[in-house]
Amino acid sequence: MYNDFIFDVRLKRFIVPSYSKIVYLERRNGALFRLRSHPMQMPSSSNQSRAQITLPYISIQGGQSPTKAVAKPQPEATLAPEPPKFIMVGLDDQAKPHASWFAEEDGDAAAVAADLMNMALIDITSEELASIAAKLPRGKLFESGKAFVPFVKRTVYEQLAKYLDDDYLTTAAARVEAVQAASAEGYAKVSKGEIPPRQPEDWSKLAVGDLVLATDDPEDGWYEALVLEAAGDDRFRLRWRGWPELPTFTRAFAEIALLHPNYVAA
Repeated sequence: MYNDFIFDVRLKRFIVPSYSKIVYLERRNGALFRLRSHPMQMPSSSNQSRAQITLPYISIQGGQSPTKAVAKPQPEATLAPEPPKFIMVGLDDQAKPHASWFAEEDGDAAAVAADLMNMALIDITSEELASIAAKLPRGKLFESGKAFVPFVKRTVYEQLAKYLDDDYLTTAAARVEAVQAASAEGYAKVSKGEIPPRQPEDWSKLAVGDLVLATDDPEDGWYEALVLEAAGDDRFRLRWRGWPELPTFTRAFAEIALLHPNYVAA
């Protein structure tokens, strides 16, 4: 019945350990009698912390590891873009139209910039002006007090000109006419060799008589040319400086290069 047992000297009884309990036996007249049994007590490790072991998820079917749902952070509330409040518009010295819009908080600085740049500032008070402003780029103010006001089409300027007072229109026209007259006079002197041609600082200041660079083919190089006139649609009529006998030609802004400020024309 019992194959393995232990004799307990203290109790003078036999003990039979099994997988789940201990059985106490007593020998009487050569035979073993079962006295009692109780569940086997496994060694307790309550006084020691058990390490938690986590095994990686392995699937014999090649499935993906189950993932916990991670709460996505809620996007921060973004402020609504500022609506246009003012439109700065005007003509530069070459009669090229410029326009852009500014927010209400930039009103004072935009007014200063408009005065420095010979432009006008229009308060957006109608649906037509709001519609025009929606198609314009936003202007940028600089620390110098001036502003970035890009070129616009002539038709856009004519729409805005209806909101400009006569004094501004008269002053702007007189300024442009004076600059063009001076350019024509300068070109005449340049042609006669009385004065060296002017080298413009940027494309927005191109004027008649200026010395620039142009090319027929970039692979053939760039050569000096003189600006004869503004041909419209952001194009200029030029003449080769070194070959005055050749026909004149036109080039757009993007097809004209400027000389380095330190360059000295021969």
